[in-house]
Amino acid sequence: MELLYLIPGDGMPGDEIKRREEVTNLLTRPGTHVTVEEVGEGPLSIESAIEEYMSIGPMLERLYHLRKEKKYDAIIIGCAGDPGLRAARELMDVPVIGPAEASFHYACMIADRFSVISPMQAGVASPDDLFARIRGMGLINRLASVEFVEMPIVDMWGDDSTAVINQVTKAISETERKGAGCVVLGCMSMAFRTARTSWESVSIPVINPLRIAISVAESFVHLGLEHSRVTYPAADFEKLVGTVFND
Repeated sequence: MELLYLIPGDGMPGDEIKRREEVTNLLTRPGTHVTVEEVGEGPLSIESAIEEYMSIGPMLERLYHLRKEKKYDAIIIGCAGDPGLRAARELMDVPVIGPAEASFHYACMIADRFSVISPMQAGVASPDDLFARIRGMGLINRLASVEFVEMPIVDMWGDDSTAVINQVTKAISETERKGAGCVVLGCMSMAFRTARTSWESVSIPVINPLRIAISVAESFVHLGLEHSRVTYPAADFEKLVGTVFND
């Protein structure tokens, strides 16, 4: 099974991309290989609506060319904001997994209410974007709270997970106080830094979106599941080629 973990944007150091590929392939089932790559155009990280929207066009362009290669069995969007998820599913003939969507649905099977721990939005502890996304999934009644870590995403790159774990542990204590039965890590950089953390010191389950996204992608392929063309109609490529996409 060949999976692609596609990171929207540009500017992540090559050694960090290599590290992420190594971490990702430690989490797969036997027989699964994950390629981690960056789109190569767009923002350095996604911490605002502007950066999110500016990342989607280049990502879809890259997916369009990948579509013709027929190399991968499923694709994971490498951002916990799931940018361009619906459009990517219209574009591709293989499963496209959004780590946030998958993790929120898993959270609902684990607990009656869940919280999300997120980086700040444009430097502000604003939960509104996450509230809107979760409301759009029909899960707003299951959300206990949104908590924040104060580290910028680029500061989470690398091997040392101490600072991230300390901030997440503190946030988890707040989610428990607000009635959450489990917590979702709302950032893929946070997920990579804690991918092998046991969280034995906390009393509620911690959902890592990297682990969930890989498992869901593998399950889709194993079960032969595809996204419905009723919900995600196939893109009109005759219209798009030459106007949106360059062949």
